[in-house]
Amino acid sequence: MSVRRAALVALAVSAALALATPAPAAAEDAAKIFAKSCSPCHGKEGEPSAVFAKQGVRSFKDQAWQKAATDAQIEKSIREGKKGTMMASFEKQFSAEEIKALVAYVRKLGKQ
Repeated sequence: MSVRRAALVALAVSAALALATPAPAAAEDAAKIFAKSCSPCHGKEGEPSAVFAKQGVRSFKDQAWQKAATDAQIEKSIREGKKGTMMASFEKQFSAEEIKALVAYVRKLGKQ
């Protein structure tokens, strides 16, 4: 394999890895974003207060929901919001990377 071709393959692999996994900084940012924008309804640890739970706010501790919901569904809910619920769209507030990091953070809350 030529040096140029090997360099292109290495670049492609590193780009794919960078897109597939949130960077550590993104994970830290996700915790901060969650604390500021999500925890008022979903709770600091992903469990809404009784008042919000009665209004249909999702508990991220719910293992049945964690198992049933795909990452794509969670991402869509964050990006677009959910009509007829309190869940607002955050597409204009967060970048695609921040939304992906939030999905990973929501999954982490389900494991606590």
